[in-house]
Amino acid sequence: MLIGSFMGDFMNMFQQMATDPLAMQEKMTSMSFWGQFVLMMICITVALVISLSTINNYLLLYEEKKSNVIEVSEVWERVRGTLLMYFGTVLMFLLLLIVFYLIIVVVVVGLVAASGGGAGTAALSGLLFFVLFLGFFYVTVAISLTFIIRTYEKKGFFAAVGRSFKLVYGKWWSTFGLIFILYMVMMIISYIPMIPFYVVFFINSLHSINSQSIQAPSASMQVWTTLSFVLYYLCQMLLSALPNVGIAFQYFNLVELKESRGLMADIETLGKPVEAERPEETF
Repeated sequence: MLIGSFMGDFMNMFQQMATDPLAMQEKMTSMSFWGQFVLMMICITVALVISLSTINNYLLLYEEKKSNVIEVSEVWERVRGTLLMYFGTVLMFLLLLIVFYLIIVVVVVGLVAASGGGAGTAALSGLLFFVLFLGFFYVTVAISLTFIIRTYEKKGFFAAVGRSFKLVYGKWWSTFGLIFILYMVMMIISYIPMIPFYVVFFINSLHSINSQSIQAPSASMQVWTTLSFVLYYLCQMLLSALPNVGIAFQYFNLVELKESRGLMADIETLGKPVEAERPEETF
């Protein structure tokens, strides 16, 4: 809700600043604007990390207990124990992203300096950027299992990244397809609360065009914008469980396909007494 409120405030601010470009420039360079932006990004990161940690630890508890009778306190205890690990993983990914960006800048600047500019340099730089983008896209999917690996197998960051590459290798397209479909479903459903907002916004825009002037949003429109973004991000946070659960299931699927852990566990139980039948679960 806090994130949605921030986004609603940003949208209202940009609509108001459209009537005064100088005020927009002043606002964009103010400390309050960037302070609010940084706070919003921190809130988004915290929300995503807690959501991901909760989902992965719940699945881990379910796998351990073989039952859905799991207390909230059990999940929260696991989440508290993995929050630092998750934040550290996010920080490491951010640092690697910065390094990747700096490498691109250095390579492009070096090409321009070596060739003296020109159309050939621009074409080569564009081709290089395209190749690097494809590589970045491939790596993004290949490391998608890092969080669940760190949670389930208790590996370090680089070991988990390497493990993710190994599991996804040969199954990249199926992993990409699963992630793409689940994220598309999440985005489409979460945008439903925004449809009324865009309808009202479009009608107001037509009114501004007919009046030959750009008008600042009214107080009711500002409230409507804030509520719309609150509902949008609330839906998005709830639906983010869908791709996260899908990624976790893909991890277990790939482990079973490549290492047959379930089969090996069944072989190890041969000759041992059969456990008592578990009580029927209630969903």
